[in-house]
Amino acid sequence: MAIDNHELKTDSEPFQASQWGWKSYEIRRNDRDFKMGDHIALRETKYSGEEMKNGKPLEYTGRVLGRTITEVRTGYGIKDGWCILGVAPL
Repeated sequence: MAIDNHELKTDSEPFQASQWGWKSYEIRRNDRDFKMGDHIALRETKYSGEEMKNGKPLEYTGRVLGRTITEVRTGYGIKDGWCILGVAPL
């Protein structure tokens, strides 16, 4: 099985929760064919997604977390086209 690498933007608040070990999941559009075993790089953004929608530029803080996808959950009331990724530190 091939392992894919995915780079994902992340707002500061959920990034911090992931860094501290409080958050072991990601809720994402399932537009990248995520698979168990894939690696993700969570890149913290300077501005939130909401701020960027209102005109702030996409800028990164330089902080990155590496994670492995341990589960890809769809269905069960999750909106079509979205998924919940169980993740663990690399």
